[in-house]
Amino acid sequence: MEGEKSQYAQLLGSLRGRRQLTAEELQVIGEHHLEDHEGMDIEEEEYLDSQLLGDEDEDDVEEEEESDLPSSSAGHSLTGPMSGRKRRRFSDTVSYPSYTDTDTGTPTAVAFTPRRPLGLDVGSVQRAVQTATKTLREVDFFMMFFTSAIVADICGFTNLKGWELIMSSPSYANRKGGWDEVTPDELYRFLGLLIYMGLTSLPDVGRYWGTKSLQGSWAKMFMSRNRFKALLAALHVVDPTTENNSDRLRKLRYLMDHLKAKCQQLYQAGKHLSVDERMVKSKGRSGFKQYMKGKPTPWGFKLWVIATSDSGYTLDFNVYTGSRDGRVTDLASKVVEELVQPFKGMGHTVWFDNFYTSPALMIKLRGWGLNACGTCRVNRKRFPDHFKNIKLWNRTSKRGDMRWDRIEGDVLVVQWKDTRVVSCLSNFHNANDYTEVERLVRKDTVWNKVAVRQPAIISDYNQHMGGVDRSDQMINAYSVLRKTQKWWKTLFFHFVDIAVVNSFLLFQDWQRSNATSGHTLERYSQINFRENLARQLAGIHVDALLQSQSSAAQTAYDSPSSSSFHVAHATVFEESRKNCCVCYKKCRIERKTKIGCNAPECNGKRFCFVSERNCFLEYHSAEGDTFRD
Repeated sequence: MEGEKSQYAQLLGSLRGRRQLTAEELQVIGEHHLEDHEGMDIEEEEYLDSQLLGDEDEDDVEEEEESDLPSSSAGHSLTGPMSGRKRRRFSDTVSYPSYTDTDTGTPTAVAFTPRRPLGLDVGSVQRAVQTATKTLREVDFFMMFFTSAIVADICGFTNLKGWELIMSSPSYANRKGGWDEVTPDELYRFLGLLIYMGLTSLPDVGRYWGTKSLQGSWAKMFMSRNRFKALLAALHVVDPTTENNSDRLRKLRYLMDHLKAKCQQLYQAGKHLSVDERMVKSKGRSGFKQYMKGKPTPWGFKLWVIATSDSGYTLDFNVYTGSRDGRVTDLASKVVEELVQPFKGMGHTVWFDNFYTSPALMIKLRGWGLNACGTCRVNRKRFPDHFKNIKLWNRTSKRGDMRWDRIEGDVLVVQWKDTRVVSCLSNFHNANDYTEVERLVRKDTVWNKVAVRQPAIISDYNQHMGGVDRSDQMINAYSVLRKTQKWWKTLFFHFVDIAVVNSFLLFQDWQRSNATSGHTLERYSQINFRENLARQLAGIHVDALLQSQSSAAQTAYDSPSSSSFHVAHATVFEESRKNCCVCYKKCRIERKTKIGCNAPECNGKRFCFVSERNCFLEYHSAEGDTFRD
């Protein structure tokens, strides 16, 4: 007996030295292992277990490991705490429901019950432009956001700041040493010039008024260079005598609250809304400038935005000013809760990404009468623990696999394997609904398209989440953003962009609702809208010619208005036949005619002048303003 124990002690020494043991040596250790294992640390036990289990069937080991129950069979050391042992782990796909497991706990989705008709509020539009006619221009929609009242107030604030400015910077004064009062018409031209500068990018502001070859632009038709710089320096959108120093957004509060109210007043959103952050590019000095690593715009001001999922219409936004009063608990949930306040009880479906999603937020939005869905991070509070092993499940699952569970009563948790594992939460989806998508799968160096199953919660998220991104794309395409040393002016430029894009979407909606039966609408892009809007804000005619700098300012004030077309123009008979401009604009029909107009403004345009239709008269009437602009 003593000899066997001595042999056992020698073999333990060999074990600590990591020598490969023979079958006979392993048998000796196995006989004494359960009786005497003092002095062995956990690593030695693990190494011994691997040697003892080497000849056993792997499937038997898998069944034992999955049972999570201690075993008393000879040769299996289970001493020491379970948490300190390195166990062989295997996937357990049977214990998690998947596509074929019936989801009986799906709650009924909240019915969508909007308080107003969807889309453009025609009554608000007619009250805003103070007209009952059906002919509206681009400037009419923009002035629904920058109304005459708000522009008049901005002029007053700017004039107060202008008189203060010339005391420190006399170069902005007029020849008499005073400040030229800003009028609403001039401020509208200033806004039109900013919009025009977003269409034509030049290295510096001075080149817009350059007189050398290859320099210059239409900026001189809006106002002079010195006047533009003076307005930009004196611009103020809040009363400088009553600023609230405790408000970090005091420089913008008055205009921002006005725009936010107009965005919701003029448009009734559809069922699907998306919430996301937006970065406004800036590297100026500010206490709440943010840095977001890996973003297309890493430096700038962060805005929380809620927009429609289909068109990208901005409904509401908040500027993030940082945690001035200390760390904010659960900031992401509070952002969503503030943005969805106007839509409580209406049955909208709100979509957001994993920065905002949490089980607690899903439950709260359900109580507010809102459907919600979003991707989720597995480290969120109250996220199921048995779904947090995504690295293991990612290795053991194949593309298209899915597992789901319900937590907190009716919140659905879905994990789907694509190129990686994606986790989603929803308070209204059914786990059994799915679609099929095509994916490229590589097999023997050959890529083939295969159909894999995709849960409906994933496909719906991909379809409806991009509302804020769509709005960002339209804004950044022709942004009016200019370099400035004042942080609040950067956000003011962004507010102008929000108003332009929203008015463009409203104009498109109005065109669709007022389209003549049987006629196809002409494709109308955002750049066309911005061009026409800049012309109308400055009073520049669509057929005006660029004149010299000396007479440009006077031409901008005296440019012909659309009313000059309301007089009778003389018809002429041309030799060649060309398309009627009215028929082509209205319904894209090519009708050849020899009747033209000899007026300089018409530039030889052709018109139908027959018994069935009189396009000549229609073009030269008030209804023809839409064709000319």
